[in-house]
Amino acid sequence: MRITSQTRNSPAFLVLLLWLVSSLSAVGQTKTDSIRVEAETGMLTGVTIATTAAGYSGTGYVTGLDDAADKIILAVTAKAGLYDLIVGYASPFGDKGIDFQVNDEKGTGMLKQTTKFTGVSLGRFLLQEGQNTVTIFRGWGYFDVDYIQVTPAAVTLPAKPPKTLVDAQATQSTKGLFSYLVDQYGSKVISGQQDDVEYVLEKTGKEPAIGSFDLIDYSPTRVQNGSKPVRTSEAIIDWAKKGDGRGIVSLMWHWNAPTDLINQAPDKLWWRGFYTDATTFDLAAALADKNSDRYKLLLSDIDVMAVQLKKFQDADVPVLWRPLHEAPGGWFWWGAKGAGPFNELWKLLYNRLTTYHNLHNLIWVYTATDTFREDWYPGDQYVDVVGLDIYTDASANMSGNWGSALAAFNGKKMVTLSESGNVPNTDKVRAFGTWWSWFATWTGNDYIKKQPIDRLKAVFTDADVITRDELPNWRLLAAPAIVTGLEPSFQVIVAGNPVRGDQVNLEIRGARALPLTIRLTNMLGHALLEQRVVPASALTQHQISLGNQPGVYFMQVSSQTTASTFRIIKL
Repeated sequence: MRITSQTRNSPAFLVLLLWLVSSLSAVGQTKTDSIRVEAETGMLTGVTIATTAAGYSGTGYVTGLDDAADKIILAVTAKAGLYDLIVGYASPFGDKGIDFQVNDEKGTGMLKQTTKFTGVSLGRFLLQEGQNTVTIFRGWGYFDVDYIQVTPAAVTLPAKPPKTLVDAQATQSTKGLFSYLVDQYGSKVISGQQDDVEYVLEKTGKEPAIGSFDLIDYSPTRVQNGSKPVRTSEAIIDWAKKGDGRGIVSLMWHWNAPTDLINQAPDKLWWRGFYTDATTFDLAAALADKNSDRYKLLLSDIDVMAVQLKKFQDADVPVLWRPLHEAPGGWFWWGAKGAGPFNELWKLLYNRLTTYHNLHNLIWVYTATDTFREDWYPGDQYVDVVGLDIYTDASANMSGNWGSALAAFNGKKMVTLSESGNVPNTDKVRAFGTWWSWFATWTGNDYIKKQPIDRLKAVFTDADVITRDELPNWRLLAAPAIVTGLEPSFQVIVAGNPVRGDQVNLEIRGARALPLTIRLTNMLGHALLEQRVVPASALTQHQISLGNQPGVYFMQVSSQTTASTFRIIKL
């Protein structure tokens, strides 16, 4: 049977997934061999095979990705299932972005500078039975490709971080909001929207839970040129407080440089003063001389922003505060001088707002580009949430981007889709385990207003997406649980897998009186069942109904601190 995009979601396709290793019951228990395909064996367009650099595998590597039409097409023959895609590469000329496609699903990633051939994950993908196609495009260009490799993988859920904000003096409402975010993390995604919250409500009948807005027009060098906010701080507060007052506010700041705007037509005008190419402001030089006028301008601009943020604190409106975004890209002046000056500026901003201005309603959201880079991270003591701004094709599952952040922060910080060019595909969120804390699609005709209305409705009415009408009173911080001792360790055994009937038989050991949640999803990530059980004895038998449909299912059994995921095969 030939698998097409039309048949991939059919029951027949799910039956093919029974070719997965039948002995694999618990995630990570066994793995089949990886499959490696050398780049030089592929279909090459506009590129060449080289052997100059040392350390490659096979008979050579592919170089010359420097034109928009250049690409490498590689065929991968595999059994149907979920795989981690790894590319072996060298990038001697700096960090590079890579664009790629797996069958009909596109993706993006980052390659760190290296002169030695090394492997990096591009994310997880569902491969079909038989031949699959992996295409590597130019991306940023001038990197070498040695091979691709696919390795069987499994969906894993993110671990919840502690409910502790970096600001020990955070207000009660701010603590309540953060506690709510942590509670939802890994099981639900909170909806958000940049500016166009009314548009989403009009088209879907659902209002985003998070309104993301920009304080851009409060930048002094914009005010000096006559700029006025499209939506004032007061209007944003009114949006948050209307109705039951549970709207969540996220604020960013496209900070126009404090001085040295080029202000020349056509593309370096004052209103683009947050871009590196529209200002000569030198952050490194300003930070190096604390007595300089430019350093004082940094402080005065921050002080202006503090006036606006205090309005939110006085109104008891916590803020998901994500300043200095996308610094690693270098396209904004706060990232133009490298990681060192950026990290220093972040800490200056944190201390000026928190200690000097006594602002304690801020949840500090560090925003990377589409891939997390450790050298650009200000440090755990200055960051509450880690965000990624991802602009990629609507077909992308974004698992590689998600994985780059989760690898560094699982159990430490929540990871969020702080900006995106498209609304996320909720089926892929479930299928690949990319449980962003929240998402916010960018504003305007090229982004949110370009989304198909049926897709918008599907996302904002999805059972796993939280909209404003579904928000609880998160200001009421839940009373801390009384801990009388360590949670007992327990074991879950799936008896008989593959399953031939309509019931999964579980044996739960060592969990007497311990509340457990059992969640069942299908291969596409659709939630089928959620049960809460409290075993009455140290050894308990429990049954879960699978129904009559053959296929591959995932079952998670979790306590407050531990989760185990199992792949269930129903014949």
